[in-house]
Amino acid sequence: MDKKELDKTFNEYFDKFKADKELGKAMSLITFQQLFNPTFLQANSKFTSMDDILWRSGFGIMNLLEVENVNQDKWNEYIAKNTDCETWHDFGKLAMIDWMKNKLEEVKKEKN
Repeated sequence: MDKKELDKTFNEYFDKFKADKELGKAMSLITFQQLFNPTFLQANSKFTSMDDILWRSGFGIMNLLEVENVNQDKWNEYIAKNTDCETWHDFGKLAMIDWMKNKLEEVKKEKN
């Protein structure tokens, strides 16, 4: 998915979640583990887990919160080489799209 399509799709899903109180609440409770789950990672990257992302990076970081402390150009280069996205920010958006899409399907099934 190119950046323009990624942004458009993200905004469409995000608007649905902002407009619904329950969906918005669910979004506020997302964890890194839920976003970067093994199914998402295997489908969109060379990684199998969050630990795999961190340990294979060689940056010496222990959790995703520490990503902000590394050289962002080098981190984005690493992400571009190992995922379907050019930047960490875009990879996060792709993970959010996947999570939002799955959450909407889950809610739809619950209503039926």
